[in-house]
Amino acid sequence: MLAVTATPDITSVGIVGGSLAGLFHAVALTELGLDVDVWERSTGRPDDRGAGIVLQPGVAWFLRGFCGVDPDRVSVPVTHRQFFTGDGNVRIVPMRQQMISWGTIYKALRDTLPAERYHDGQPVTALVPGPAGATVHVGEAARAVDLAIIADGSASRHRGLVAPDGAPRYAGYVAYRGVIDEADLPQELVTRFGDRFSFWDGERGQFLCYFIPGDFGTTATGHRRMNWVWYTRADPPELARITTDRNGTRHGLSLPPGLLAPQVRTDLLARARSTLPQPLRQLVEHTTEPFLQAILDARATRMRNHRILLTGDAAFVVRPHTAASTEKAAAEAITLLHALQQAPSADTALQAWERLRLAEGTAIHSQGVSLGHRLGLSDSETTAGTDDRTWWGAERRS
Repeated sequence: MLAVTATPDITSVGIVGGSLAGLFHAVALTELGLDVDVWERSTGRPDDRGAGIVLQPGVAWFLRGFCGVDPDRVSVPVTHRQFFTGDGNVRIVPMRQQMISWGTIYKALRDTLPAERYHDGQPVTALVPGPAGATVHVGEAARAVDLAIIADGSASRHRGLVAPDGAPRYAGYVAYRGVIDEADLPQELVTRFGDRFSFWDGERGQFLCYFIPGDFGTTATGHRRMNWVWYTRADPPELARITTDRNGTRHGLSLPPGLLAPQVRTDLLARARSTLPQPLRQLVEHTTEPFLQAILDARATRMRNHRILLTGDAAFVVRPHTAASTEKAAAEAITLLHALQQAPSADTALQAWERLRLAEGTAIHSQGVSLGHRLGLSDSETTAGTDDRTWWGAERRS
């Protein structure tokens, strides 16, 4: 653990949202010696079958320094990138990376934060700014804090307190996703994808896949999971169709595992068989519960309103092609910790934090939009609502 000290004019912190962004900040600020509480509207720990994440250096540093977790022991290494081409050939180039799962990071953070500081199943009903902090309302209770952090994801209910113009917009395409236990894959596929980060770029689409840890972060061969993502265009009527579940319930911007409508699944399989190279097509065929999310853009012009901060996907929703959403959340927490350590006052620290994080968030946001255009996935901005009832929470997508 890191030995750090806090700035004297902030002692209590309230964090709205207990997914990765909220947890990064909670763990860092608790280590800073502050009195931190996290309120999360969902109940219980989520199923550890979430999507994969490219492990970036800032997240690895955070896991090691704050959580006492060796990132090499909870991630799956890849040594090469593998590119499938339209003519059936494969091009392989050396590139070392590490792959981790959302659930592995979540578990490390949640296990580090004292259990009594994480209040799940307790949505924040109101957040009221004050002259030297804010008041967090949860049901009939109210708690005054010196610093409030809004980290409740892309569907943030409190974003408007800081950035009223920051609501997400639909980018015009979706990511179908699948997670398969390694033991359920044919050996030839395990061999083909074993230590590789694989890609296929089609006309207005991209498919990628790699192995991630299995249950409880295990990386043992035979117990890992294969994670795949397939980006494909969907206009607003098509988005409404594919996010309407097997029971006829509309989910808006995402659909959790096990709820894909039969016809949507049939269409997905047909498209895979007619479009994808055979090894990638087989991954789709072996996935029993595919799920999907709409790709969104959101860019805040402010991240601070006095002693209220906006962070994670509540501030910037960056496209998954950047592999930067989780890294960005960790960097925001690290930057805040350093600012509070070094600045002469809390307000000076928060001003510096906002300036740095706005610049970084804007750059990553622009990079993601550029990558989407380059892949032919989006050519216009379509406004979408924020009815994002994802099963894993907005911060868990990377």
